[in-house]
Amino acid sequence: MTTETIEHQRILSSQLSREENYEYWRTGVASLFDAVPPTGNLEGFRADLTSYNIGHFLIGMSSATAQGFVRSRERVAATGVDHLLIQLYLKGECAYNADGGVATGVKGDIVCFDLSRPMKSQATDMDIISLILPRSMIRLTPRVIDDLHGARVNGSSTLGVLLGEHMRTMAKVAPQLAGPDGKLAAEVASAIVSSGFSAAVAAERATLMDINVQTIQIFIERNVTNPALSADMLMRQFALSRSALYRLFEPIGGIAEYIRERRLKLAYLKLTSVGLSRGSVAKLAYATGFASENAFSRAFHQRFGLRPSEAIRNAEAGIRLKSDIGAGDDNWMQAWLDRLRATA
Repeated sequence: MTTETIEHQRILSSQLSREENYEYWRTGVASLFDAVPPTGNLEGFRADLTSYNIGHFLIGMSSATAQGFVRSRERVAATGVDHLLIQLYLKGECAYNADGGVATGVKGDIVCFDLSRPMKSQATDMDIISLILPRSMIRLTPRVIDDLHGARVNGSSTLGVLLGEHMRTMAKVAPQLAGPDGKLAAEVASAIVSSGFSAAVAAERATLMDINVQTIQIFIERNVTNPALSADMLMRQFALSRSALYRLFEPIGGIAEYIRERRLKLAYLKLTSVGLSRGSVAKLAYATGFASENAFSRAFHQRFGLRPSEAIRNAEAGIRLKSDIGAGDDNWMQAWLDRLRATA
């Protein structure tokens, strides 16, 4: 992205054969989902997509015929991103299973999917505005963020109307959001998305956010790969006593456990990026902020029930899928997602 123009991609069904349209569409969304026509053939298929890379977030407008979408565990491992996908349904509806949470989003609703977790859905003919934000931009406690996968903001609620109108406006002005305007738009989007989904999650699951924990959480996300990240660093950064810091994180398992959990989650997402060569486990440990390979291996086995080397071998299916998804110009979405992670 430059300060003058916005990086964008467009698929127009009117300019393509049905087979070409599906292939461009399938490739364009491959880093997000496997898109499957409901009848198994392309009869009546149509899909249009306009996407913008604002640098701090991605936004896109799509219009397509009915189809299924699947984000498998292999696809999660292959793409290795830790962002949230927020979708506003301007037309149609979507029945989805978000890692065990089953619900339906209808016209006007806004639904959130965690791209670090699997999901599947079946959508009718649809018009959608999609927003992708890095996890670190969401101003909510870890406990609330963990509940966002499959969370839905009712489109007829006050916050639903506000969030929906904001997403419509952002989609309209996206081509002008270069430079500082893009950063400001990202901050506003983060605040509105956080408020809207905080209310939705609190209403459904009686979970509340804590502004103090939010601030520290964002700092942790941006420094999670730094081996020096610790309670002592956070005490110095935020001028907190040890007892005050521990009290803040006590409801979510403690500060050390939270940092360890975020590092392990990052390690899981990076499994397919380290390869299967000698030293892979050490490479993964140091890339995710652990001070030693042994400490990482013990924590990983305790958290996931298998050794890191086993998990890397098990990720071979994800590696193959990543190859199938493609690279370079054909897989512009993956390149965008990777760069978005780097700016979080």
